[in-house]
Amino acid sequence: MRPSSILPRGLLAALAIALGAALIAPASAEAGAPEDLAVGTQLQAVSDLALHRASIAKGSRVAVTRLSVDRGNVANVDLELADGHVVQRVGIRTVRAFFRVVDE
Repeated sequence: MRPSSILPRGLLAALAIALGAALIAPASAEAGAPEDLAVGTQLQAVSDLALHRASIAKGSRVAVTRLSVDRGNVANVDLELADGHVVQRVGIRTVRAFFRVVDE
C-alpha cells in the first residue's frame, strides 16, 4: 500500500466535505443572518468610516431602512443617517466590520 492511500477514498471525501462545511457554515451564518438585522434596526459605528460620500464618526447611530437578500442571506442594506440621508447598498461585510446592533 502506498502511504497516501491509508484511508479509503470515500472516507477521505467525506472528511473533506465535513471539514469544508464546518469551516464555511459559521462564516455564512455570520455574514448576513437576517435574524439580527431588520428594517428599523439601530446600528452604532464602532470606528470612523466613509460610505460613498458620507463620513460616519465612531459612536454615530444609523438605522436600517432596507434589506437586500440574496440566496437566503442579507447581501446589502440601506442605512439612514441621523440627518435623514440614506446611504444605499452598503455591503453586509462593511456593516459587520464597522457597526454593532444597539441594544436598548
